[in-house]
Amino acid sequence: MLLDAAIVVLILAVTVGRGKLVHLKHLELRGAGVFMLAAAIKVALMLLAARGVEVSPALARTGNVISYLLLFVGLALNHRQWAFRVVALGVLLNFVVIAANGGSMPVDRDLAVRSGNLAMVELLDSGHYFTHAPVTAHTRLRFLADVFPLPLLVPRPKFYSPGSVGDVLITLGACWLILSATGAFGLGGAGQPAPARGRESAA
Repeated sequence: MLLDAAIVVLILAVTVGRGKLVHLKHLELRGAGVFMLAAAIKVALMLLAARGVEVSPALARTGNVISYLLLFVGLALNHRQWAFRVVALGVLLNFVVIAANGGSMPVDRDLAVRSGNLAMVELLDSGHYFTHAPVTAHTRLRFLADVFPLPLLVPRPKFYSPGSVGDVLITLGACWLILSATGAFGLGGAGQPAPARGRESAA
């Protein structure tokens, strides 16, 4: 959902909102390395599971929690921007349900099947993937888990996929950041350079 929305919003920002991609280079993103490390941990755990590499459940869940803690560090470094605060709230909600369920994000497996998200279904059934787990009768805080059919702007193969309330907030914050950073729709551009000082207009 996040990637789909980000791509579509970026296209709309440039084509309809008259935003400028060049303004993105002025976006003040602190702790980029922290975000990259968090993403690398998540991707590594997913790739290992997809290739059938056995990783201990404790290690996988600990890695999942660490990736979220790294996200919190990166978001805290950027807390002055409103969009990052929204993202942080979404990450917090996801982290709460993950922590309440032993380090795994619960996923409605039946919903994943109906949505055609076969990659997630295969990971859930692999026995090697522990950053996500099927929803059961023992799942805690189920309403915060990946149990909602969230719309996909780029269908694959259907128009929805399991997601959480936290995912919605993360997506909204990321999309707002893109719009404001590009200056689309007259939002001013959080990523645009500050106006030059020192030259006053003639009276």
